[in-house]
Order: sequence, then structure tokens, then C-alpha cells
Amino acid sequence: MKRRLRLYLKIVFAMLVDALMINASVYMALYLRFDVPYIPVEYLHPYQHIALFFTLTTLLLMWFTRVYHRMWQYAGPKDAQVLIGSILGSAVFLDGYLLLEGAAHYPRGVYLLYVLFAMALVGGWRFLVRSYYDFNWIPRSKMAPRVLVVGAGKAGQLVAQELGRHPEVGIAVGFLDDDVAKHGMQIGSLRVLGMTKALARVVHDYHVDQVLFAIPSASGKILRPLVDQCRDLNVKTRMLPALNQMIGGQVLVNQIRDVQIEDLLQREPAIVDLGEIASYLTNRSVMVTGAGGTIGSELCRQVAQFTPRSVILLGLDETSIFEIEQEMHNKFPQLRVIPVVADLRDKDRMQQVMEQTRPEVVFHAAAHKHVPLMEVQPPEAIRNNVEGLWGFLEIAQKMRVERFVFISTDKAVNPTSVYGTTKRIGEILGGYYAQRYGMRFVTVRFGNVLGSRGSVLPTFQKQIAQGGPLTITHPDMVRYFMTVAEACQLVIQAGAMGHGGDTFVLDMGEPLRIMDLATNLIRLSGLRPGIDIDIVFTGLRPGEKLYEELLTPQDQTKATKNSRIFIHVGETSDAERTLPLLEALVSAGRMADEARIRLLLKMIVPEYQPRTNKVYPFAAPEILTTGGKIRAH
Repeated sequence: MKRRLRLYLKIVFAMLVDALMINASVYMALYLRFDVPYIPVEYLHPYQHIALFFTLTTLLLMWFTRVYHRMWQYAGPKDAQVLIGSILGSAVFLDGYLLLEGAAHYPRGVYLLYVLFAMALVGGWRFLVRSYYDFNWIPRSKMAPRVLVVGAGKAGQLVAQELGRHPEVGIAVGFLDDDVAKHGMQIGSLRVLGMTKALARVVHDYHVDQVLFAIPSASGKILRPLVDQCRDLNVKTRMLPALNQMIGGQVLVNQIRDVQIEDLLQREPAIVDLGEIASYLTNRSVMVTGAGGTIGSELCRQVAQFTPRSVILLGLDETSIFEIEQEMHNKFPQLRVIPVVADLRDKDRMQQVMEQTRPEVVFHAAAHKHVPLMEVQPPEAIRNNVEGLWGFLEIAQKMRVERFVFISTDKAVNPTSVYGTTKRIGEILGGYYAQRYGMRFVTVRFGNVLGSRGSVLPTFQKQIAQGGPLTITHPDMVRYFMTVAEACQLVIQAGAMGHGGDTFVLDMGEPLRIMDLATNLIRLSGLRPGIDIDIVFTGLRPGEKLYEELLTPQDQTKATKNSRIFIHVGETSDAERTLPLLEALVSAGRMADEARIRLLLKMIVPEYQPRTNKVYPFAAPEILTTGGKIRAH
């Protein structure tokens, strides 16, 4: 209540000041235009008669254009445009009131001068407010870190202003920017000190304690060498979130964060055809299975931006479905969100759900996907990833689902695990329904998603928090990684391009050594690999490969209009021939006959080569070379 009262008092005060400035502008315009000791009576008296109505009308105009709802301590070009528009509108009101009063025709110069004076006075006192907030009233503490801002663009200017308001957080010493035209130029009170290659020299000369990256759209390829250099210089690194994540386009001190491993792996933003995506999602009923998982929940967030008629959140874990439902209601209050807790394997329940919700587009992200866990429990993998998908496809076909997007994996290529083989069977099943029934089934195949639940990154983070050690199965293990936002963005785009039976492969970039990921994460935590945090090699787990593949050597791809998405061109499986084998596989899954399951998997997917790696603690001893320590497990 007190806050609301304080806000109203501020608005009333601003209106009183504006009323004074508006009237002062009119009198100054009349006085200057006639250049005589006194304003002529025939021009003065008409204005005095309409002054009250004119002032109230101008204040109302400024209210409706939301001049009084803006935070002028953060004023920018948009705020100035709104203010100028209001003043120009008030000049029109002034002319109209004078005509109604029957006054002598005012010279045009009066209106021009009025606009200029009003802009100077009404805008000027607001500029003083901003200057007050921008000025460092707090004495600069010698303990505050000296900050070098990398990036002199919009984000850099915003962060420099915010640091100026909060010198206790950091004292900005200048900018670095690779735009030669900015070198030596002054931006606010700070100078552009050189290019990023001058980082070491500037850090030394200006006694920099912290480097703040104000290039939120920069790829990991740009950031990695700079972060490595800062680490070698023993300088802390921080950065901004993406500009579209900043509240109202403004930088706040609490938004500045430490550099994260995702930033070092981030690629250039993917370019997607928003119109093409909107054409199949806007005003459609969209279902996401596995909606509580990492991929599923991000798909829900991104789909919601295209104003579907409804989004159905389907999942078996009630807690995760509840959490994404609450998040969707908060972020998209106008959207119809339908949470559904159900098991894909329950055909009767799924038939009921599909009849009630009538989805037109389905993103199928639900699956049992932990490789070692499914390797020792193959019946569960078959029941969920094969039987569940098969029954769901049958219902979706009968319900005339317009588009079915199946999330596959690089582990489906030359699979060595039960999980990877079940995903390959999912691709085969989708191809069958596309050929037999004309279903618009689209497969999207990609590698590991950074930060997904149960993946290597959160595991490493927990191990670091506990003081180590970090456990890696093999020093030469490599994986493809993609951020969850990019993966889902490209999945949605591929869904727009697919015609039925297509398999799309996402460009995953260069594979990353898990060892490099671990050491980078330790260093970003301010620790030293092999000294503060040990790294232990435990041996490959069941079903694991040293490297993953997105295609077999025999496969080819065709380019699409999106440079990050390719169409797989290879031999298609004869799904009709494999149907009896698939029925036998489902039966073996129900009976938990593991030997028969593995035999049938090999018959359905001939390239399946099961790998029975030894499991910790029976793994052979390995040596940690990082940091000079030897660790065996």
C-alpha cells in the first residue's frame, strides 16, 4: 500500500512540474516571437482563457502515452520519442483551443518555439533525473574490482552505465572491441582501449581484476580463447545473459553472471524460418510427450511463442509435469495449457487422452534414455521405447494427427546399446506409418544435450560441489554436444520441413572430448584439475562407445535451406518385413526374456553390435595425466 501511495505521489509531482514547464514554454514562445517588452494583449489574453484546459489536456495526453509510467533513470531513445510525440500533440491542441476561443491567428513561429521550449524544459528536468542516477554519489571503494568490458556495442554501453550506478560492484576501466572504428573513441566516460588481442596488455596496464563479456550473442569459438587467456592471467570472467533475456532491454547488476560451460560451447545463433514454423503451430493443438524432461519442457516453451490453440503436456512424472505447467501459466497466461499425467504404454488411457485433447501436432520426446540403465534392464527399454511408441503411433494415425515429430539420437547409428537400438526401431516404425498410412512422420536425430537431466554436465557439477573426484569412463571419449535451446529450435524447424518418413540430422559441430569438458568446468569453478579436484577414469560402461556417429559411412545427406539441418539419404528398412519380428520383440519384452530380446534386436537392426564393457568397480586401473597426479580406480 505504501509503495503504491509513493508511486502516485511521484506521478502527481511529475504532473505539477510538467504543468509549470508547459505554461512556461508557451509564455517564453510568445515573448521571444514578438520581441517586445510585453506580450501583445490580443495574443496573451486568449491563452490565459484556455490555459487551464490546455494544461489538463496535455497532461492527459502524456498520461495516455504512458509518459508517467516510465522509469526515467533508465531513459533511452524510445522514451524520448514518446515524449516528443506528446509535445507535438499538445501543440495541435494549443492551436485547436485558440481557434475555439476565436483568438487572432497565432504566427507559426509561436508553435515552433513552443515545441522547442517544451522539449527542452519537459525533457530537460527528466534528463537531470537520469543524470542524478548516473552520477556516482557513493565514494569509490579501493576494494571494488576493476572491470574491463569486452564489447563496446549496445550491451557494453548498458553494462557500463549500470556499473556506474553501482561502483561497489565494480569500477569499469574501459572497453575492448574488435571494431577498429571505435578504437580511441569515448563511450560515455569510458574509452575503447583496443582490440581483444590486446587483452593481456590492458589487464596489466590498468590493473584489471575482472573481465566482463558484454557480447551475449558471441559463439563459444570466440569466447573460449579469451576465457582461457583470462584464466592464465588469473582474472575472473563474467558475462551478460542474451539481450532478449534482459528485463525491458535493461542490464541489471543481478543479471551479470559467471561464465558457464554452455557459453563456451554456444555456437552462432541458428537462423530459423519463423513464418514456416508459425504456419504449422499457430492456432493448432500441440502435444509434447515427455513434457517434464529437458527436451520436452524446452519444446513447450518454444512452441508456446507461436500462439498455438493449446499445448498438451504429457508425461508420467507428476512432479515434472506440475512444474512445467506452473511455468507455462506464468510465462504464457493467455495460452491454454493441458497437463496430462499418463503412461504411453497404457493404450486405453492414451486413446482417452487423444480423444479428449485432439492434438494436431505431436512432438514425441518421451523415452527411457539412460544407456547403462537400459543395458541391464532391456525389457523396460522395449516396453517403453518400442511397445509404447508403436501403440501411440497407432492411436495417432487413427486420430489423424497432422504431424508427428520423433526425437531420435546419434546412438541409433551403428548402435552398441539396447537404448540406441530401440531408437533405431522407432525410426523404422515411423517410416512404416509414413509409407503405409501417409502419416507425416518426421525423425530428428541429434547428439547429447548440454545440461539435460542425468547427462555428464550436471553430474560433473555435483561432483565438483562435493569436492570431487570427477569420474570419466575413458580419457579418449568424445561426444557431440548442443545446447537445449538450439536443439529444440532446430527440431521445430525440421518439423516444418518434413513431408513424411524424412529423417533429419542436425549439425552438431565438432565433437568434444569429455576430458576437456571436465577440465574446463573445473577451471571455470576457480579450481585446478588434478590439484584441487581429481579426475578418475572408471572404464566404459555397458553399451557405451568411445565416440558417437550421426551417420554411417554409407549414408549421405542432402542440404536443406537451414544450414544446421540435413536430410538423411540412405537405405530404408523394410518395415513390413520386420513387423512379425517387432511383435515377437514386444512379446519378449512383456515376458522379460532378455536373451530373446537381444537376439531379436540383432535380427531387426543387423548393424546392432552389443558391447559388454566391464562396469565399475571391476574396471582396469587408469592413469590420470592431468596435473601430474596418478589416480587409479
